[in-house]
Amino acid sequence: KYKVVFSDGVYMSKKEMILQRKLKKEIEKNTKDQDVSFSSNKKIHFFEFDSSLKYMVETSGDCIDINNVMEMDITKAYYQMAFNLGYISKKFFEMTLTLPKVIRLRLLGSIATKRVVETYKDGKVVEMKVVEDLRMRDIWFHICYNVGKVMKECSEAIQDFFIFYWVDGIYFQMHPHFNTQNDPTKQIIQKIFQKNNLKFTINQLDKISLQNLNNEIMLKCWKDGRVKSNFSVPHKKVKKYIFNPCSEKVYA
Repeated sequence: KYKVVFSDGVYMSKKEMILQRKLKKEIEKNTKDQDVSFSSNKKIHFFEFDSSLKYMVETSGDCIDINNVMEMDITKAYYQMAFNLGYISKKFFEMTLTLPKVIRLRLLGSIATKRVVETYKDGKVVEMKVVEDLRMRDIWFHICYNVGKVMKECSEAIQDFFIFYWVDGIYFQMHPHFNTQNDPTKQIIQKIFQKNNLKFTINQLDKISLQNLNNEIMLKCWKDGRVKSNFSVPHKKVKKYIFNPCSEKVYA
């Protein structure tokens, strides 16, 4: 009789599994006297698009460019937020910054993962169960919620200059009468990030191109004549996306 644990086909070294256990112990130590329950009434805003992008739905096949664009990203957003909320110590936070990016991206999210555990006897499955830590999942949702809350505040504060945000990066048009350094829209976002004790990076882009591909809208962010990143937006979900942590589905 023996048990097998599956991890969605992703190979993890022994070192990474030890790191995951250390992270959970770190959070447990820092939250042992806290109520960390996450209300199902709170919706996590992972990304949102300005409603004006719906224009592309009516111009099938057309491609337009948005010029004079800037991108601002929160640096290692979820780790900064976990530290700000007191879930991880400064020492642990600084340690995570030295990790390879692929491990760092998986590590914090691991506190919310579900494990399928199968128990075998004589070569046959005699028991299968899903193992999850609901308290840790609530902490993960709380981190995501607070990052989304900051991005939502930024999008509402800059009004007509807002284009879209995606997780921890926001894209907007600069004011035509100001240079990069003195742009008031950039300064508004900068103040919101600083108010929330979040470090960030700033990138001026060549443009954002939008193309209607009949069943989706493709956004491409251009930097130095090359595509830096791209996003696919379904027609019916252009305005905004809301993540419901209870059902784990995305609604428009």
